[in-house]
Amino acid sequence: MNDIVATALLTVAAVLGCVRFVEMFADRRNGTTWEQVATTVGVTTFVTATGLMLERGGVVAAALLLLLTWLVYDTVRRHAPSKRILAACTWLSMASLLVYIALD
Repeated sequence: MNDIVATALLTVAAVLGCVRFVEMFADRRNGTTWEQVATTVGVTTFVTATGLMLERGGVVAAALLLLLTWLVYDTVRRHAPSKRILAACTWLSMASLLVYIALD
């Protein structure tokens, strides 16, 4: 049961971090400092969760996770979320990654 929870936490962290990762490629060079910090946190969470999934589940699990985040990338690119949703996704991804680290 602990493995399922850990895998779910990593998946949630990667998917929610991917939302901010997509926004990194939007042409917003004049973002506030807070937005830049949130982008850094989201991208770091996305990369860390994907790396931990690779370590935990192997290449197949990491590839499936990247396919899922690719779907999220396409969805976010087509339907731009609001700033509140972006902020919530960023900090929820970091929280789920920290919960995974605490459980492990």
